[in-house]
Amino acid sequence: MNVKNQYVDDRMALYHGDSCEVLTEIPSESVHFEIYSPPFASLYTYSNSERDLGNCRTTTEFYQQFKFIVEELYRVLMDGRLISFH
Repeated sequence: MNVKNQYVDDRMALYHGDSCEVLTEIPSESVHFEIYSPPFASLYTYSNSERDLGNCRTTTEFYQQFKFIVEELYRVLMDGRLISFH
């Protein structure tokens, strides 16, 4: 898994990395709880990278890319579990 840093113990795992890369490595239906702050199109830019969702040129482009993240978050979340976002 391509991560900058991680913490894993017998109760949880925290990964610091690009969600597009990290989420694809997490097994389906293995996450009990998700919490995140999604980027908003053109509201806040985290980096100069083209991969940064805050750098999308249009709202349509943003939602096309964000759809991938949402689908992966849904895939890894266990049935009946919770997701929180700001």
